Amino acid sequence: MEGGGGADAAPGAGPGPEPEPESESRSEPQPQPQPELEPEPQPLVGLPLLEPGLPLGPAAGAPLGYLHVLWQREEPAGKIPARRLRRAARLHRRLGPTGKEAHALKRLREAANSNDLDTVQQLLEDGTDPCAADDKGRTALHFASCNGNDHIVQLLLDHGADPNQRDGLGNTPLHLAACTNHVPVITMLLRGGARVDALDRAGRTPLHLAKSKLNILQEGLSHSLEAVRLEVKQIIQMLREYLDRLGRHEQKEQLDDLCSRLQMTSTKEQVDEVTDLLASFTSLSLQMQKMENR
Repeated sequence: MEGGGGADAAPGAGPGPEPEPESESRSEPQPQPQPELEPEPQPLVGLPLLEPGLPLGPAAGAPLGYLHVLWQREEPAGKIPARRLRRAARLHRRLGPTGKEAHALKRLREAANSNDLDTVQQLLEDGTDPCAADDKGRTALHFASCNGNDHIVQLLLDHGADPNQRDGLGNTPLHLAACTNHVPVITMLLRGGARVDALDRAGRTPLHLAKSKLNILQEGLSHSLEAVRLEVKQIIQMLREYLDRLGRHEQKEQLDDLCSRLQMTSTKEQVDEVTDLLASFTSLSLQMQKMENR
C-alpha cells in the first residue's frame, strides 16, 4: 500500500521532471523554438528586405556589397568598355586581394616587365586586375610602357588598365614611354585616353619629351635613312594624336603636310629638313602652350 502510495507520490512529487513535456504539450506550437532560430540568419541573408514594400538589395544606408553589384550588373553585349572594367577593378580592390590573387598580381607586373606577352594575356583572361600597383605605385602598364612593348601596352589597355595612373614619383605610363623614347607607345597611350596635360614631378609634358627626341635626331646619331624616316614618322603620328586631343585642328593640318613631305623624301638631307621643320613646329607649340598657361 505504501509502495503504491509511494508510486502515486512519485508522479506528484516529481512535477519537476515531467512538467517539461507537459509544458511542451501545452505550448503545442513547437515551431516556437524555430521562430527563435529564424531571426538569427536574417541579418546575414537579408530576410527583412523581403517584406512587402521594401526594395531588394542591402539595407538603406548600408554600403553596396561586391556580390550585389555583380548580381545587379547586366551582361553587356559585345566588348566591355575599358572604363567599365576599371570601375569594376577599383571596386574589387577595395575588398583587398587574397593570397592567390596577390601572387597573380605580382606575376602580371613581372611578366609585363620581362616582355612575356603570353603570360600577360593568360593572367588578364583569368581576371587579374591590370591596375594593381606594387609598393612603389608601379602597375603592369608602367613597366610595359617603359620597356616600349606596344603589344603588351595595347593588351593591358584593352583589359581596363588606367593610362593616367601615377606611380610613387608622379609619373604616368605616358611619361615613362616618352622618357625612354618609345614614341609608338606614346601614340597608343594617347589613343587609350592618356591625359595630354598631365605633368610629372619635373613639370614636363609629352610635348617637352617629344622635343627632346627630335633634338637627338638632329644630332645625327642615327645613320640609317630608313631608321630616321621611321622615327620622324612616329613622332608626327604622336603629335597628331596629341594635337587632336587638344582640339588644335589647324596645327594638325600642318603635321599632315609634314607627313606628306616625309613620304616623298629619298635622301638623308631631305629627311633632315623635315626633322628640322618638325622641331620648329614643336618649339612653336611649346611656346603657345606656355602663353595659354599664363
